[in-house]
Amino acid sequence: PLTSTNFGIRTLAGEMVTFRQEAVRALKLVPGAWISLIDLDGQIVLTTAPDAASPLPRHPAPDVSKAAIASGEPQVADVLFGPAAKKVTSFVEVPVLGPDQKIPYTLAISLSPDRFHALLSGRYTKGEVIGVIDRQHRFIARLPEHEKRIGTLASDGWRAAIAKASEGVISTLTVDGYWALTGYARTARGWTVGVGQQEAEIARPANSIWQSTAAGAVILTLLSLGLGLFLAQRASGGMANLARQARLMPEGGPYEEQPASFAEAETISDALRTASKEIQRINSGLESKVAERTSELKAEMRRREETETTLRQAQKMDSIGQLTGGIAHDFNNMLTIILGNLDTAQRRMKSLENSAPLTRPIEAAIAGTRNAAKLTHRLLAFARQQPLEPGAIQLNSLVAGLSDMLARTVGETIKVETVSGAGLWTAYADVNQLESCLVNLAINARDAMSDFGKLTIETGNAYLDDEYAARFGDVKAGQYVMLSVSDTGSGIAPELIDKVFEPFFTTKDAGKGTGLGLAMVHGFVKQSGGHIRLYSEVGEGTTVRLYLPKHEQTGVIAVTPRGEAVEAEVVPRARSGEVIMVVEDEAGVREYAVGSLEDLGYHVVSAAGASEALQLMQSTDRIDLLFTDVVLGGGMSGRQLADEITVLRPTLPVLFTTGYTRNAIVHQGRLDNGVQLLGKPYTQRELGIKIRSVLKPPDRFP
Repeated sequence: PLTSTNFGIRTLAGEMVTFRQEAVRALKLVPGAWISLIDLDGQIVLTTAPDAASPLPRHPAPDVSKAAIASGEPQVADVLFGPAAKKVTSFVEVPVLGPDQKIPYTLAISLSPDRFHALLSGRYTKGEVIGVIDRQHRFIARLPEHEKRIGTLASDGWRAAIAKASEGVISTLTVDGYWALTGYARTARGWTVGVGQQEAEIARPANSIWQSTAAGAVILTLLSLGLGLFLAQRASGGMANLARQARLMPEGGPYEEQPASFAEAETISDALRTASKEIQRINSGLESKVAERTSELKAEMRRREETETTLRQAQKMDSIGQLTGGIAHDFNNMLTIILGNLDTAQRRMKSLENSAPLTRPIEAAIAGTRNAAKLTHRLLAFARQQPLEPGAIQLNSLVAGLSDMLARTVGETIKVETVSGAGLWTAYADVNQLESCLVNLAINARDAMSDFGKLTIETGNAYLDDEYAARFGDVKAGQYVMLSVSDTGSGIAPELIDKVFEPFFTTKDAGKGTGLGLAMVHGFVKQSGGHIRLYSEVGEGTTVRLYLPKHEQTGVIAVTPRGEAVEAEVVPRARSGEVIMVVEDEAGVREYAVGSLEDLGYHVVSAAGASEALQLMQSTDRIDLLFTDVVLGGGMSGRQLADEITVLRPTLPVLFTTGYTRNAIVHQGRLDNGVQLLGKPYTQRELGIKIRSVLKPPDRFP
């Protein structure tokens, strides 16, 4: 099929001149022909036919158009009266392939009977009968009497012979009423070419000689008849060879030269040779385009499958994350009550004699509560609900600072190797959360390597292009800083790869893991605006790559790891009658917070909700700090309460506490500027240090 671009047709409106110019240029190879463009309804839209009717008529052979559209291949019409040019014609019709790979039009190129007449009459001699008939047995061209015979039926004898065999030699009565010896052959498109000799002309030399001598006349007549039969057989044999070559042409094979016994056969042979070359060229181009398009479709299918898999995974993780975040607030409130009261009991037991029997159970309970708090923290990390405090990070420095601790974590039998990228960009993330992720990945690698192996930590710069981003759908194209953790362990089976980031999914034995390590890493990376990919092969090992956003600001000092915190023995206490307002809707948590602060020497004003706190604020002369839960009942959050109170007391410091941040003080996973937060659960010591840091810098603790 032709395309709309390779024929020069851009738009139908206003492009008649361009169409005619391109068509006339193309028709120089076929003088006397014309081209028409037909839409799918059978209406002739454009034509180069001289003196075309106005308005343009409908297509005279809609069945040919339908066959071209259905097959996608050229079709040849039988002889008919063309309404556009108002003359008898035949045509070749081809489908036009549009940019969207659909067929909006067909293109009909006329085959004027005069063209065939010119081919036949080049070497026509008197007494010959040459004819070309279509599938309906109507003359397309005939010598003699070309003009008279166009569109009329061939003789009964020729039609009967063609119905029986596609090629052969017959002696039949012509439509002119005289006998002729004719060789004929049918073409691949169903047309038939016949070349005959009038028997009267064959006999004419014999009659002349007969008049001279009777004896010689008999001999010459026999010779003439024999010569006539020989010539007819030779002509029919050549035409049969041409017909066989024409039938093989659609298969794209090369045209084999055939000996031509007369000029007309030579003309037809030249036309077949040219058509064969064109068919081979078109077939070659089509094969290349089909292979290219097939490759593109396969690649597109792979991209769609990967995008759909990523989308399904993201939707599943988001659903689980919403459920996880929903229970975190109440769970952390309960942990605050448990941990806080255990901490209070432990502190008060120090003043008792013989408290040793109770010390160990309380310490075990505190350890269990802290483990539960860590579990909640991991769930929040997976749900992307943890408050992050991102900053500029030099990954090479972070890895170097943690290498000793990681070596102790994985054990002496596992070799730890670091590969630091040169010219590494500065990453932008929460340094403490990133440390936890690196430790989790190292522990997972250790468990996968059993007794011996190698852990490789690598850093480098990375650029994720638009094609990569479109492939996964959950990452933006751009520059990233890559942190890779690889092991030489047992690897992960292909059918489990899509499940490794799901919470509580683990391939470890029972009791050896919670299944939250990779889920936490995944949640942290996505909340930080990064990307994570896991590659694994059974028996070869696993590689996890974290792509963290590049820090775009310049002149910013990079954050370094804090290392392991050292707890101070002395908890900072209140000074000079400082007053703290505690707003907490959970009675048990409120009672613990008030008691802990009073033990530290603070005066405490407590409220169970925002409305009560506003009333107390207006009736209390001195308030040095507002300590409020973020999630409060009664229709007003802790952030909204703080905004209301700072209108009354603009310089009042505010410390928030929560077990579930939602969006009140955290946006896009990061704490709002200037917000101070103490996460639940907390102990008296953590509460005292945090309050003192808000009221006075920590290096000036009494």
